[in-house]
Amino acid sequence: MEVTEMQTRLMEDARNYNPATHARTLLGPHRDALLMYRVKGMSYERIAATLLRNGLKVSAPAVGVFCRQHFTKAEILRERRRLEAESRRTVPGAASFPAGEAPAKLAVQPPPGRRGPKIARDDF
Repeated sequence: MEVTEMQTRLMEDARNYNPATHARTLLGPHRDALLMYRVKGMSYERIAATLLRNGLKVSAPAVGVFCRQHFTKAEILRERRRLEAESRRTVPGAASFPAGEAPAKLAVQPPPGRRGPKIARDDF
């Protein structure tokens, strides 16, 4: 009788299990902050440490799982580009160019009397 009683209790517990109480759902309200951390290149471990300092205890693997499930690489790259564009606009003294025109890239010249970088060759 003991085995069937345990099976009954386990089945009742399984029916009452609420997946919304799982630790990863704690990160849902902080999605925008987590996205910004990932855009700026912060590791899962550092994000978990930052969240812990702010009172949210979560493991680095849980942060990683949440980020992989909720952010696409395209979304992260899009946000990086947007941040870079904003930072260029807000930098004082930054030259603005007409739409569609980009500044010509300047070639880096080595100092006089010194050779430039050596190119690695693997065809000996």
